[in-house]
Amino acid sequence: MKKRNTFPLPFTWRLLLLIFYLVMLTYFLFFAEGLGRTGGGFANNFIPFREIIRGFVRFDRLGVRYFLLNFVGNIVCFIPFGFLFASLFRYPLPHGGTIVTGVSCALSLMVEVIQLLSATGSCDVDDVILNTVGGMIGFLLFAGIFVKVPKEERENNSGNG
Repeated sequence: MKKRNTFPLPFTWRLLLLIFYLVMLTYFLFFAEGLGRTGGGFANNFIPFREIIRGFVRFDRLGVRYFLLNFVGNIVCFIPFGFLFASLFRYPLPHGGTIVTGVSCALSLMVEVIQLLSATGSCDVDDVILNTVGGMIGFLLFAGIFVKVPKEERENNSGNG
């Protein structure tokens, strides 16, 4: 059975939405003063799962704000990327989830390296992990909502089974 992309916007609009998202992400990650993106003195973390575990273990001391910004925020901010990036492809797309996950990871890694080199924010391997999870969730949402088997093919194949 062939699947197809049923996203209602034309390709050009999907591409423009992805570009707009990337511009906004760049602003919030590197220039938003309200999020503490200016200045220095940030601690970098190169040990996987260190900050994630610390966030759960010390939740009572770090508080809800830290948990939301660090854990939930890093996942949620990449869900639109996974969703919009997946919307650019025709289906069936072999290994679509792997491609979107890999590109999400590469984009997040690029952001963290820029933060390390520019001393804007902190470079944290856990952010790469959480951002990649967000991209995967975005892909799964897109695939679950907008990738469908056409009705004609479902009806034709319903008797083969």
